[in-house]
Amino acid sequence: MAQRKGMGLLVFYILVGAIVGGVVGELIGLLFGHFMPGSMVEKFFLEAFVYTFPPATLPLVILSLTFGFTVKVNVISLLGIGFATYYYRWY
Repeated sequence: MAQRKGMGLLVFYILVGAIVGGVVGELIGLLFGHFMPGSMVEKFFLEAFVYTFPPATLPLVILSLTFGFTVKVNVISLLGIGFATYYYRWY
């Protein structure tokens, strides 16, 4: 009997794929930036879509909590997400 995969596992794979892809993209961009500074290849790997969710504050009696985060997606992180969804689908 086939084991059913949950939505939580898919979200986990997508997050891991995005993180690993982002790190690999940054490393490739820095490597090309070191050997060919200012090249189009460096810009291609280091350019990223950045969206910042504004901080939200939750004031409590004793303390206040502030939540906010930034999403940064580059080309290789998109490839990492694609690889992660492929892995989820077929394995």
